[in-house]
Amino acid sequence: MRFHSAACAAVLSAAASASAFSFSPLAVPSTTARNNGPVSFAAPSRPAFGLPSNTLTISSTSHAQPSSTSLNLAAGGGPEALEDYIATLSNSESKLTSKIQNPKLVKLAGAAALPLSYVVGAAMTPSRRLAARAVGGVITAVTAGGVGKSFVEEDVRRSCPAAIAKRLFELGVDDANISDGIARLQEDYGVDDEDFLGMCTEVYAVYLAGMAKNPLAKTAELKELASLKAALNLDNQQTGQAHADAAAAFYRDVTRFTSIDELDDEDHPDRVSLDKLLFLSERAFRQGGETDEAFTFEFSRVAKALGGLSVIEALERAKDVAKPFYERALASTRAKLNSGAVSADMLSRARGTLGIEDVEAKDMHIEAFSREVRSQLGLPEDDDDDDMDDYNEFQDKRVETVAEVKKKLEAMKAEEETKEIEDTSDIKFASGAFDTLTKLQDVLGLSDEDADYEISAATVDYWRNTALSAIEDAIAKTKTPAKAWEVIQSRQKELYLKDSSMKEMMTSMVMQALGRPLEKVNGFARVNNAAATYDGLIDAIAAKETCKDVLKEAGWSEFEDFEEACFDPSDNASACGFLTNQDRHNMYQIFFVRSVKTDEDGTKTISEESYGLMKELRGMLGVSEEEGVGQIRNFFGPELQIVLTDATEEILRGNTTDALLTNLKENVDKVINDYKLDEEMVRSYAGPLYNRAVEEIGSSTPGGIPSKEEVETLSFLRTLLNISEEETYDVHLTTFGTAYKKAIKEALGTTGVIREEYREPLDDLRARLGMSDEAAKEIYMEAIGERMKPMVEFISNEMERLVLTKDQLAQKRGTDFGEDYFKDGSKASGKLGLGTDGNIMSDIMNLIDFYVENGIVQKEVVGTKKIEKKIPADEEGGEEKTITEEEPIYESTYPITATGMGCIDTPVAELCYRQFVVSSFTDQSPNAARYEASKATFGGILGLTAEKMEEIGSNIGGMVYDNYITQAMSTKSALDQQDMMFLANMQGKLGISAEKGEEMLLDTQKKIISEEASALFDSGAATPEKVKEFREKCNSMGMDLETDVGLTKSRLVNMFSMEITPGIDSGEITMDSADILAEIQESLGLTEEEGEEVVAGLITERANGILADIVGCMLRGMDAVAVESMEKLVQYAAFVDGDLGLTVEESNANKAFNLFESKDWTGVDTEVVEKQKSLLKTAFGMSA
Repeated sequence: MRFHSAACAAVLSAAASASAFSFSPLAVPSTTARNNGPVSFAAPSRPAFGLPSNTLTISSTSHAQPSSTSLNLAAGGGPEALEDYIATLSNSESKLTSKIQNPKLVKLAGAAALPLSYVVGAAMTPSRRLAARAVGGVITAVTAGGVGKSFVEEDVRRSCPAAIAKRLFELGVDDANISDGIARLQEDYGVDDEDFLGMCTEVYAVYLAGMAKNPLAKTAELKELASLKAALNLDNQQTGQAHADAAAAFYRDVTRFTSIDELDDEDHPDRVSLDKLLFLSERAFRQGGETDEAFTFEFSRVAKALGGLSVIEALERAKDVAKPFYERALASTRAKLNSGAVSADMLSRARGTLGIEDVEAKDMHIEAFSREVRSQLGLPEDDDDDDMDDYNEFQDKRVETVAEVKKKLEAMKAEEETKEIEDTSDIKFASGAFDTLTKLQDVLGLSDEDADYEISAATVDYWRNTALSAIEDAIAKTKTPAKAWEVIQSRQKELYLKDSSMKEMMTSMVMQALGRPLEKVNGFARVNNAAATYDGLIDAIAAKETCKDVLKEAGWSEFEDFEEACFDPSDNASACGFLTNQDRHNMYQIFFVRSVKTDEDGTKTISEESYGLMKELRGMLGVSEEEGVGQIRNFFGPELQIVLTDATEEILRGNTTDALLTNLKENVDKVINDYKLDEEMVRSYAGPLYNRAVEEIGSSTPGGIPSKEEVETLSFLRTLLNISEEETYDVHLTTFGTAYKKAIKEALGTTGVIREEYREPLDDLRARLGMSDEAAKEIYMEAIGERMKPMVEFISNEMERLVLTKDQLAQKRGTDFGEDYFKDGSKASGKLGLGTDGNIMSDIMNLIDFYVENGIVQKEVVGTKKIEKKIPADEEGGEEKTITEEEPIYESTYPITATGMGCIDTPVAELCYRQFVVSSFTDQSPNAARYEASKATFGGILGLTAEKMEEIGSNIGGMVYDNYITQAMSTKSALDQQDMMFLANMQGKLGISAEKGEEMLLDTQKKIISEEASALFDSGAATPEKVKEFREKCNSMGMDLETDVGLTKSRLVNMFSMEITPGIDSGEITMDSADILAEIQESLGLTEEEGEEVVAGLITERANGILADIVGCMLRGMDAVAVESMEKLVQYAAFVDGDLGLTVEESNANKAFNLFESKDWTGVDTEVVEKQKSLLKTAFGMSA
């Protein structure tokens, strides 16, 4: 069928506007209170969950009517909001709705207003829905008359959301058929999926806003909101959009008549509604199973809509709404605890529903437990802090002067002193409280520590009142310590306090009880009221003893040292911690002075009881024993000083007798005993008196050596002063040490050696002078060192003169010695490069004799060793026994050394020792043995270590070994037994260990062989015979050619090639004698692979030359010679199984093979013949 062009244009125009039949995001009108302009919700259209979408939009529709409530809501609540919402949408009906009640016909009726051309075009369109709409439009046009398309769309926008809301209102959100009932509305109204979900989203937002309008939050609303989501079949994305839209519109409505400042008030009804909306949103998102990222996105939209809140702040406000619910749940738990209707799982589910985190829940559980504790005690659950109230009341009141401050403090102090301990004995847990609290602890999941702390916090003050009262009764003697502890312990059990906390609490109570009397006494001490101070401290000491007795009843070992536990002056909380250092010492001083009594003779004394009290008081006031002794010393020291001084002077007058000593000692002991002076104090006075007496005798004695009578006087004085001889060593050394040193030097005489007859008198002199063995020995060493120093310096100078040139010596000493200082003016000379001219060996031996004969060398045990001893048979015919014994190992030590005294430097000392060793080695005189035996002693005198001496000996030995072995091996291939004996003898003479000697021998041999190798290969005179001889020589000496001789790998390869080439060429080395190759290869230190590579290279090189000879001979007709060359080639081919790598022309190969095959094979084994032919074929590359 053909259409008119105008008709086609009309159809196309109608088709362009066909989108009017498919619902775009629907704008459902809703009005705002006190505003003529309605607010409409726009359905979300987002590509994916969690991404930004369109938010609440505002559109003005002229046909909408204003409502008296915000968001078309009633006073509050979801159902009320739906009711108002339905009424708002029903205020205006379209013409179509008034004529046709069937929603499907209303939807299809819009097509009747279209031109006929559209109907025809629609009928030709493959869309069944458009065709049905067109037909319905025709019918409607006939039955109801023409109705405009815009009225149809508007009617659907109003009637379908109203129908959704109405069905929710009528059935309720938790009806079993509500979800299906709402879903059928989509089909009834012919709305597509997107538009219908948009309408459901808007209805959800209306319902949510209505719930928020009522400030009173209920946990049932969470379930109600979840049922609403399920009834409307919304997913998380659409739910999030609904919450954001509701929040934006609700906040805008609230802020029209409520200021921001009012919303900052947490108790304002509108602020409460906003917080409720945050709470409902947070719970809806969490219970919807949102991911953390999606939750943050959706919740941040709600928070931003409600005044630009941050997520953190919004979450805190939501929690504030949830906490009261959980608090009511905890209160209910406490009320129903004994009914068995509550459990920890129920609380866990409640936390999950309300979103209470574990950390917050724990604090709330502790608070609930604390309230129950107070309830079980019969106390108000809220613990009002009266002290804080008083502080808040008077915090703005300030005093103006220091006098007012002092006055106020005095008043507070007086009030505290007169304040009586409150009687709280009637406060205790009700019967069954323990079981109730235990159950509650289990339900709340509290640890024992948390529960014990809350019980202690609620009850400890009441226990303290009882404990303090009981302790004070014990101090006042109205209760025995045992009874006081019984009361304290009974109160502990009444208040459920743990044993573990009792020690600390009792310590606090004791310190408080003892601190009061000390504070009172301190007031007396500050005004120098000595009598009241003394009496108060006596009472304080008695109170302390009573407290100790109370604590003993508890049986706690921690309080065995009571003073340390309760009287720590560095701890402000201790019984004396509030006292200043000056106050404590002032109180002790007053007590000490009052404790000193004067008897009838005028002698001041302190009774045993007073001494005991002072010791107790020192512990209470934190006064150390040293400070107490100092107090006594300062007070009674002058008395002791007088009696000791008088006695000392009387002794020093001479004519000392035992009777005098006894009388004087009685006078001294009386003062000591009367004043209870300790030994240390007496010694502190006696020591200086004795020292002064020794110094007086030393200064008045000729020669500094006291007479026999003076020595006896000092002995009496030591007895009187109770001073041991060991305590006087230092003063005797200081006073008489010089005289003893002088005596030693005189005993050394001109020879420098103390003769035997002088040694005993020196020992007697030491005892007479009262010096210790160690001090005398030290003085002896000093004297020896002073005598030894010039001897060492002379040897050092002589050695430098012998080995240094004039210029070198002048540079070293900084002095020009002139031409005649060196006897011949020549440089250093001598054997082995050392100057040995001059006669210093005798000077060295004089030094050694001086050192040894004066007994300076000391033997020390450094270990033990086991030795075997044979024990002869006890009787004839018996067996000889062998036993093992341990013997000490001694080591010589040298307390004085040349380097230690600084009279010779280390290099010169080493040079001297080197000279001595060389001389002992080369000397042929009778002194040679003496020199050799003195080497270690001389090295020790110089201050050289055993390691350094061996090193020097090894250096010399190395030169000797080198020269001797080089000379010996120049005439023989190896050292014989005589050579080895000589070297062993030299080893002993030079003090070289066996291991070191063996090492030196090997090093010398290596050096010689290395030099021989260089001479052999560097001169170009190497022949296979010489190479073989050199290799076998090295092998016989056990030397590795690479590591010991130092030959490179390439040189070893050349040696192998050079040695095997003649044998291979001559046929001496064949495959049958391959062991010869292996022996040579291994002795050269080559691997099997390296040996094979050399052999292969050698054979390949030879094979190419032989092939050229074969071809040349065949060209010249010299067939017999060619066959001989082929025989040689077969010999080489046998080493590599014929694979010689040759390139042979086929004609030459055939011709050569024919010649070889035609040779005379008479007498040759058939198998050998075939083998050789096969090898030749392989070598020529011929097929078998």
